[in-house]
Amino acid sequence: MDDYGIEAIPVPALVISDQDSVAACNGAFRALFPHAQTGRSYLTVLRHANLVRLVEATRAGTPAGAEELTLRGRARGVFNATGAKLPSGDVLVCLQDVSETAKAIETRRNFVTDLSHELKSPMTAITGILETCTEDPDAVAPFLPVLSGEVARMNALVADLLTLSRVEANERRAPDAEIVLQTVITEACTPLAVVAKRAQVRIETSLPDRPLRVRADAGEMFRAITNLVENAVRYSEAGSVVTVACAPVSGSAGGAGPWAQVRVSDTGVGVDAHHIPRLTERFYRVDDHRSRGSGGSGLGLAIVKHIVTRHRGRMTFESARGKGSQVTLLLPME
Repeated sequence: MDDYGIEAIPVPALVISDQDSVAACNGAFRALFPHAQTGRSYLTVLRHANLVRLVEATRAGTPAGAEELTLRGRARGVFNATGAKLPSGDVLVCLQDVSETAKAIETRRNFVTDLSHELKSPMTAITGILETCTEDPDAVAPFLPVLSGEVARMNALVADLLTLSRVEANERRAPDAEIVLQTVITEACTPLAVVAKRAQVRIETSLPDRPLRVRADAGEMFRAITNLVENAVRYSEAGSVVTVACAPVSGSAGGAGPWAQVRVSDTGVGVDAHHIPRLTERFYRVDDHRSRGSGGSGLGLAIVKHIVTRHRGRMTFESARGKGSQVTLLLPME
C-alpha cells in the first residue's frame, strides 16, 4: 500500500525506514529492481557505498548533494541519487538516470583527446621544418611539399569537423526536399574517377533506368556517397574495382518500407570482423598509416553515419580480410 504517495514521483524512488528496510518503492523503482520488497533491507536491494553515505547524511540532517551511482546488471546505467528526510523520520531516495549525460561527457572528453592527437602530428612536423628552415634558409625548397601536405591535412580535418558539426546540428530535422539518387551518385562518382585512376582502381556504377526518388538533402547525400567511394578506393589495391549501385527494395528487406538501397562494394583488402562495430567512431582507423598517408581525417564514416541518421535511414557493413568490403545504406522512400 502506497502510504507515501510515492507512485506520483516520476523517477525511481524508494522510502527507507529507520531500520534500513524498504518501507515503500514505486513502479519505476521496481522496474529497475524487481526483487525490491517492502521490509527487505535496502542494502540487499541496492548495494552501493555512495547510497549508504547519502542515507546516513540525510538521516543526520546534514545537507547532502546528489550522489552518483554507477549500476550494473539489470539496472545498468549512471544515476544521481538525492535524499530527503520525511516527517516520519524515514528517508526518501530518488534516482535520476543521467546515463546519456555521462555518455555525452565521456564522448566529448574522448573527442578532445583524439582531436589533440590528430593535430599534434602535423603541428610537430611543421614546427620542426620551420625551425630547420630558420637555421638554414637554403633548405626551404625540399620541405615545401611536406609543409603543403601537412597544411592540407589540417585543412581537411577542419573541413570535416565543420561538416560533422553542421550535420549533427540538423540531425533532428528530417530533410523535406526530393532528389533522384542516380543523379547524386553520378555527380559524386564522376570526379572521383580521376582519383581512382591514379590509384589504378576502377569505379563502376549500376543504376536503374527508372528515377529513384527519396526525400534527402542533396549536398549531404553527395557527401555521404563521396566519403564511401573515397574510402573504398583508399583501401583498394591496384587493379581493384569499386561498384556503386542503387535499387528499390521491398519492406521485407529492411523492415517497414519501401526503401531505396545504395550499396558501395569493393574488392580491396577488407577488414577483420572485430573492427566493424567501431568503423563509424570518430578518428577510428583500421590502417592508421594508410589512411593518414592518403589524406584521410578519420571522420569520413562518422559523417556518413550522422547523415544517414538524419535521413531516418540505416547503414550496415560487411567485410572480411582479403575479400573486400560492402557498405549498404537504406533510405526511406516515403
